[in-house]
Amino acid sequence: MRASLIILLLSVIGFASCKKKQEDVLAGIKKHTAEINNKLKDYTLKKVDDITSPGGGHISGYYRDDEIKKITAQHFSDSNRVFTDYYFDEGMLIFVLQQDFIYNRHATYTEEVARAAGDSVWYDDKKTRMEVSRFYLNENKLIKWIDAQNADVAVNSPFFPNKQSELWAQAAVLIKELKEQ
Repeated sequence: MRASLIILLLSVIGFASCKKKQEDVLAGIKKHTAEINNKLKDYTLKKVDDITSPGGGHISGYYRDDEIKKITAQHFSDSNRVFTDYYFDEGMLIFVLQQDFIYNRHATYTEEVARAAGDSVWYDDKKTRMEVSRFYLNENKLIKWIDAQNADVAVNSPFFPNKQSELWAQAAVLIKELKEQ
């Protein structure tokens, strides 16, 4: 009986020590994304127009041999422009950085249009605000989400699993576009 308890205790300790701490995983992701960015010139670059974006856009894929390392997607509309970077390690999505530039007015709402409408405010790129979101994934699972207000979104939030699926779906569409064009 005592030997069984000791074996059980040692097993629990062994399994617990094998699990990586989230801080270590995040540090590894940050290090890996920095390495990818430092090696971009060594990768093969493929650029295509984003045919799924209604306002237009571009997709750039960085490959080491046939392995995707990074995708940069740019989408444009009258109300904003979004730049999203997807980072991969051995085919798995590990990090997504989304920068959303939100205009104060639609880009087509010029000074002339505003004055004709009796409005004193029109599109001004200097009044554009940027919202940045960061998504960290480990073994294809979203483990940390820092939202546009620079706050952590709780893992038990009902939005968390949906965001994970959304990120993978977006990445899959971009990979498909890069392959087909």
